[in-house]
Amino acid sequence: MGTDDGVRFGAFVFTSRYAGQSPGEVLARGVEVARIAEWTGFDDVWVTEHHFMPFGVNPSALTFAGYLLGRTERVRVGTAVTVLPLHSPVHVAEQAALLDHLSGGRFELGVGRAQPVVDYEVLGRGVEYWKRGLPEALDLTLTALRGPVSANSELYRFREVTPQPGPGVSGPVPVALAANSAASVELAASRGVPMLLFFDKGIEDKAAMIAEHAHFAGKAGQPETGYRHAMALFAHVTEDEDEARQVMRRAAGEFVRASEQYQLLLDVPQRIAKDTPAEEVIEGLTESALATHPVGSPDTCAERLAEQVRGSGCSRVLLQVELAGDPDVVRTNVRRLGEEVLPKARALLG
Repeated sequence: MGTDDGVRFGAFVFTSRYAGQSPGEVLARGVEVARIAEWTGFDDVWVTEHHFMPFGVNPSALTFAGYLLGRTERVRVGTAVTVLPLHSPVHVAEQAALLDHLSGGRFELGVGRAQPVVDYEVLGRGVEYWKRGLPEALDLTLTALRGPVSANSELYRFREVTPQPGPGVSGPVPVALAANSAASVELAASRGVPMLLFFDKGIEDKAAMIAEHAHFAGKAGQPETGYRHAMALFAHVTEDEDEARQVMRRAAGEFVRASEQYQLLLDVPQRIAKDTPAEEVIEGLTESALATHPVGSPDTCAERLAEQVRGSGCSRVLLQVELAGDPDVVRTNVRRLGEEVLPKARALLG
């Protein structure tokens, strides 16, 4: 098992919907993944938030996290992420504190702003909150998790209130920020919170971002070290190379199709150029994952995990365990990761 001082391994429940699956089946699979992860030695479970996309059927990270906290007893449950500028930051803080109290301190709040998609038009107060709302929303959330909070700005204005139920026995709920750019690295560092780094980052990129975080933290008067940064990785256990490739290609294909469904409100740079052929993107994602992520035999997966942790400097790992889509295969994958891979990875990491 991981400890608060060692590397923590978590199951990342994406609630990814594959062809022929109903939303209810996908959500039930996610609950089962969380329970199996707890039984087999994972330390954490993380959940996502997606809106208006058939591929991701969970529109409320906080609600799903609360349900999973009620269905588990030991694992910590976190959001990766709650799309903070879409929601009232004070209400997010209140809900986070509530989950922490109810679970005995097992909740962690991961936040970010995601893409400038139609969600900001339908659920939020406009794309302006995507453009410049995250820093203030983060500040209000951090303040509200500690005690009284008020605001008087162009984006947020309200009199002082004291959010309830307030900090838990162990203090305010831990917060982490999704970081994809120099600006988000600096924001996390200046507020003294760790980063969540996602699948598109290589080992060297993650290490460089953590070094930047230390630099910016020092400039802001925050501690430069001691942060438990987290990273997301694809994870699938199999001795069959053909199966590994097939699983990754299918997952990459679903990712590409989901990306094409984004309803962007702004023309912003994308990680993948719009004119890149889909098959080229799928092949590139597949080869990258097969080369560096924990996909393959138990020994290969354990070695890749150790390499990623040592090379990046991250001490928390979010493993996307639902790549296969098929419930039986996913269940087997989670069990094998927990029982065969994680003990080996922990031994390699000492």
